[in-house]
Amino acid sequence: MLLFFVACVAFTQNPIATNGPAFATIAPKGTLIIVGGGITPPEAIELLTVASKRQNHLIVLPTASTNSDTSPLSTFGKPFEIHGMKVTVLHAKSREQAMEADFALPIRTASAVWILGGDQKRLADRYVGTPVENELKGLLEKGGSIGGTSAGAAIMSRTMITGGKQEPEIGRGFGFLQGIIIDQHFTQPARQPRLHKAIAGNPGSAGLGIDENTAVIFKGRDMQVVGNGQVAWVTLATNGQTSESAIPSGTRDDLVRLMRAAYTPQMDKPRGKPVLAKGSIMAVGGGKMGQPLAKRFVELAGGSKSLIVILPTAAPEESPIAQGSSIQRLMQSGGATQFKVLTGISRKEVESTEYLDALTQAGGVWFGGGRQWRFVDAYEGTKFETALRAVLERGGVIGGSSAGATILGDYLCRGSPLGNTQMMVPGYERGFAFLPGVGIDQHFSQRNRFSDMELFCKKKPEFIGVGIDEGTALIASSKGADVLGPGKVHVYHPGKPVKLYASGDSFALAP
Repeated sequence: MLLFFVACVAFTQNPIATNGPAFATIAPKGTLIIVGGGITPPEAIELLTVASKRQNHLIVLPTASTNSDTSPLSTFGKPFEIHGMKVTVLHAKSREQAMEADFALPIRTASAVWILGGDQKRLADRYVGTPVENELKGLLEKGGSIGGTSAGAAIMSRTMITGGKQEPEIGRGFGFLQGIIIDQHFTQPARQPRLHKAIAGNPGSAGLGIDENTAVIFKGRDMQVVGNGQVAWVTLATNGQTSESAIPSGTRDDLVRLMRAAYTPQMDKPRGKPVLAKGSIMAVGGGKMGQPLAKRFVELAGGSKSLIVILPTAAPEESPIAQGSSIQRLMQSGGATQFKVLTGISRKEVESTEYLDALTQAGGVWFGGGRQWRFVDAYEGTKFETALRAVLERGGVIGGSSAGATILGDYLCRGSPLGNTQMMVPGYERGFAFLPGVGIDQHFSQRNRFSDMELFCKKKPEFIGVGIDEGTALIASSKGADVLGPGKVHVYHPGKPVKLYASGDSFALAP
């Protein structure tokens, strides 16, 4: 990792808000193919070709080229015609032409746009703030693809590097990627100092330095590096020091995770001890949850007439409604009669009067299974999260199974959007800490997760590790903790032997 300490430069940049819903909106809805210049990798060309054939129409923007005002426009489209696509070359010789009502309309009939290299100032002068920019953003909103190389890569930033060798010259680009500044031909002309200074001058931004013959492909939040070079990820710490880490070709990552890791502190210390003043927590280790567990949860919620709010938002996109119905049937088997299933994930939804009123009336809240990062993206830092804490303050219960158990803890185990095999992932380390001081893992014995918990306890020694078997619940309240179900609860206190607790056992989580 390279470290730089640079003086801040007076550039203007709106910082990324550091909460779940704000972070979750930074990813483009469509596909971006960002090439650092040189030879475009075959994988990027193939992706562009596939995207274009959806409607058999590719738009080429050659305006960055100094020859675009004088050369026949057909010359800029010919390299793409060999791929069997309908190609339209769109070029405005003046900003006035770009502002004409009908000029940008061809973009509406395309499913892909390619922006050629040259001078990004020319692109910005002609198109930023015009209907062309609006139509390009509309294309992304519809799930279309936009690619670009060299200048066509730089223009994708809102805060854009327009030139300069060591000192960055800054302008305004299209802003397809929020909070990110792109530099290209990165290591070939040794542009590291330029990007580092741009990031130092724009707190709240991260940098992507892309080598020649290399592309970064974003499909929504999914990020992939292809080609012969690598990508540099540059971030700024609160002390004014920038850091650079390499992302090699062949790497896949998550854009939102990277931005969260850059702008949320790592979880090295608990936010409290695992002691509840009011209310109860019920964390289930996944698997089949029997009627006795449902009955206990309903009792903790205040009985059969208490409202149970169900949150199935960690489920895959296609199944929250189905999961919500399944959890409702389970709670009915435990005696509950009043339910509210909330599947919304946008800030507008989760902070609506309907959602907040539901929590105000709830005696219990249940987090479903799936992927715990989805809970973070939906609720972190919102009024909804605050209202969840109020449920405990009123003496209610908050529970969950599998991912819904992990989110109840302080440290968010297995928070990666890329899969559930990594125990600790920067960017998604913060659970909701309804039960402070612990990191909760689930499916524990069934998936042989003992070594993962041992590693967690070694890396994060100030936390208590809790591993919960399937079908088994850890129930915590002001009186302490107890276990219900056929499996075990495994408790890892720092520097002490592992303790196993079975159904009927009561104990204190706090050392």
